[in-house]
Amino acid sequence: MLYNLSRMRLLAVATLLFVLPSAAAFAQTATPRSGKLGYALAASSVISQSPASSNSPAQPGGRAPSEPSQTVKISEFPPVSVAKDWSDQAYWLFTLFLVAVGALQVFLLWGNLRAIERQALQMERQTGILDKSVALAEKNADTARQSVEMFINRERGHLRIELTPLQWPPPAGALRVTYRVTLYGATEAYISGSCARVEITDSPDPGEDAQWWPAMTVPQVITADNRVQEAPVQGVFPKSTLEPSDIDAIDAGRKFIHFRGFIKYNDVFGAERWTRCRRMWEMSMLRNPDGSRSGHWSKRGSSKDNSET
Repeated sequence: MLYNLSRMRLLAVATLLFVLPSAAAFAQTATPRSGKLGYALAASSVISQSPASSNSPAQPGGRAPSEPSQTVKISEFPPVSVAKDWSDQAYWLFTLFLVAVGALQVFLLWGNLRAIERQALQMERQTGILDKSVALAEKNADTARQSVEMFINRERGHLRIELTPLQWPPPAGALRVTYRVTLYGATEAYISGSCARVEITDSPDPGEDAQWWPAMTVPQVITADNRVQEAPVQGVFPKSTLEPSDIDAIDAGRKFIHFRGFIKYNDVFGAERWTRCRRMWEMSMLRNPDGSRSGHWSKRGSSKDNSET
């Protein structure tokens, strides 16, 4: 915008510089000179006539007789005077009119330039105000979105999976692993899928096996009136019971007991949530006074395997 204004200023100045000299030159050439025009001509005009007459007698020597010549001489012209009339004044008036029109055009053009400059400044101020308004609106929208998210996180239901410690060494019979699902929050959680699985492997990080995913023993809807749901997992995959050799191998760190579980549910706001839990029974290095060893459940797997959304 400022570049265009500079160009228009240069155009106005160039127009003024062109109009004034042209008008002056036109006035100078259009006005006739007054006074006397003196013309002095010192020229001679000689008109000679030498016709040969066939009836004239020939002179001696074979030459024809000559006739007298006529000469006209003009020394000067009479003086001529040119007086001013109404046409001279008309030329001057027309020239002054052209100058006035050019000056008026320059004045109007300059006024337009000033008006455009003021409009450009106002547009720049309005653009700045608009940018600030947009930034403020975006900030308010972010604040409102954060407030809504805080409200949803405070009111919606959160589910968490926890394991109770094992009795070690376990009693004879099937291994019993007890899990606890707890609801945190003021609203319900609607269960759409779950899994609770215990297995014994030779590695502290067992591989994936999608062939056996037993469901948890939990209701379809967990409410604030019944927040804690506790249930056992009977047996250990791929065995139903632990043999003494398996217990000795676990004590020696050659075999490991793993628990894998998840809950898929929806909150009251319609959002899908996941709670995942992956643990391993880790034996303590110290022994009890009676010679037995205790243990605890420790996290295993990636952060996704132990997450709550």
